[in-house]
Amino acid sequence: MAAATMTLGLVLPTGLSLNPSFECRGGARAIIRCAASPLTSSIGAVSGLVEKPWSAYNARLVLEDGSIWPAKSFGAPGTRVAELVFNTSLTGYQEILTDPSYAGQFVLMTNPQIGNTGVNPDDEESEQCFLTGLVIRSLSISTSNWRCTKTLADYLTERNIMGIYDLDTRAITRRLREDGSLIGVLSTEQTKTDDELLQMSRSWDIVGIDLISDVSCKSPYQWVDKTNPEWDFNTNSRNGKSYKVIAYDFGIKQNILRRLSSYGCQITVVPSSWPASEALKMNPDGILFSNGPGDPSAVPYAVETVKELLGKVPVYGICMGHQLLGQALGGKTFKMKFGHHGGNHPVRNNRTGQVEISAQNHNYAVDPASLPEGVEVTHVNLNDGSCAGLSYPAMNVMSLQYHPEASPGPHDSDNAFREFIELMKRSKQSS
Repeated sequence: MAAATMTLGLVLPTGLSLNPSFECRGGARAIIRCAASPLTSSIGAVSGLVEKPWSAYNARLVLEDGSIWPAKSFGAPGTRVAELVFNTSLTGYQEILTDPSYAGQFVLMTNPQIGNTGVNPDDEESEQCFLTGLVIRSLSISTSNWRCTKTLADYLTERNIMGIYDLDTRAITRRLREDGSLIGVLSTEQTKTDDELLQMSRSWDIVGIDLISDVSCKSPYQWVDKTNPEWDFNTNSRNGKSYKVIAYDFGIKQNILRRLSSYGCQITVVPSSWPASEALKMNPDGILFSNGPGDPSAVPYAVETVKELLGKVPVYGICMGHQLLGQALGGKTFKMKFGHHGGNHPVRNNRTGQVEISAQNHNYAVDPASLPEGVEVTHVNLNDGSCAGLSYPAMNVMSLQYHPEASPGPHDSDNAFREFIELMKRSKQSS
C-alpha cells in the first residue's frame, strides 16, 4: 500500500527554516510549505522569535553602601537620587504616594505584593506625587477594586514617578534596619556605569535641605470639604460651634483638613513662609502646624514663626509641626536610625494609659531630655520609647508625632481633633 502524503501550511518567522519533508508514524510523509512573517517583541526584536511573556531586568538600585540591586522598571524612566526608607503598611500605597512628607525619598514597601487595588481619585492626599520612587517586591498582574480607575503602573507613568520591582525587598529592609536609612540612586539608563551611580549616591545628602518650600502652597486658600459621610466614622461628641483655624502648610495632607472641617472648623490654609503677624491679623481661634518632609533644623524660618505664635493662640502640631514646636519650645530634634513609616505603630497615651495603633511617617524626633520644665511628654512610641506627643498647658500647646487623620484599620487617634477643639473652646472661655 502506497504511503499517504499530506501538506501542512505554516507561517514561520523570517530567518527560521525547517526540513520541508519528514516521515510521520505509519509511513505517511508530511510536506511543509513555509511562508516568512517577521515577528517583533514589545521590547524590540528578540532573536527574530516570539515576544517574551515577562519583563527584562532593565533598572538598578545602587545604594551608598556599595550594594547594587538589579530590578525591573515600571512607571517613569530616568535616573534619580533620594533617601531610601521602608514602610510596613499592608495597603494604602496611594496615600503614601501622594503624602508630601515623602519628598526626597524612595519608599520601599515591605508588603510583598503591591498594585492589587489599582488607584482612584478618592484616595489622594494631595494633588500630586511627591516621593522620588517606589520600590516593591511584586507588581500585581491584575487589578480588582470597585473604585479602581487605572493601574498603579499607568498612574506612576502619568505622574512621572519611577517604580521598580522584582528585587529582594526583605534583604534591603534588613540592611536598612541594621545600617539605617541609605541614600540611593534608581536608574533605567544603561549608559551609566555602576560606579557613576554609586558616586551620585555618595555625593548627595538629605540632611540640612529645606524640602518644605517646594511642597507648600504658594498662596492662602479656604478649605471647606468634609469627610465623605460614607467614611465618617466618628460623629459623636462633635461641638456644633465653628472655630476659625489657620493651617500652616508644611506639606499638609488633605485628610487632616477634612477631619478638622468635619469637627466644625473653618479653615484657611497658608504657605509655610506666611508671617506670624499676618496670621494673627486673621484673628484665628487656633493654629495647626502640619506634617511635612525633611529635616526640621533646615527650616529655621518656620521655627521662628512658631515661636512668634506661641502663647498668642492655641496651637496643634502634627509630625513636622510637632518637631517645629519642640524646637520652638527650646528642645532639640535628631535624625532617627531608620525612622517610623507604617500603619501599625503602638503609642501609649501617658495621661490615660491607653494604647493607640497609629500611622506614622517621620525620620526625625524630638529629644524629650532637651525640653524645658513645664513641657509634658503625653505620648510614647512603644516600639522604641521615642517621644510621640507633647503638651504645654501654659501656652495652650498640643502636638503628635504621628497621623491622627489616618485610619489604617483602627481609628484610635481621631479623638485628637476633638481635643484640639476643646483646647480652643477653653481658651475662648478663659479670655
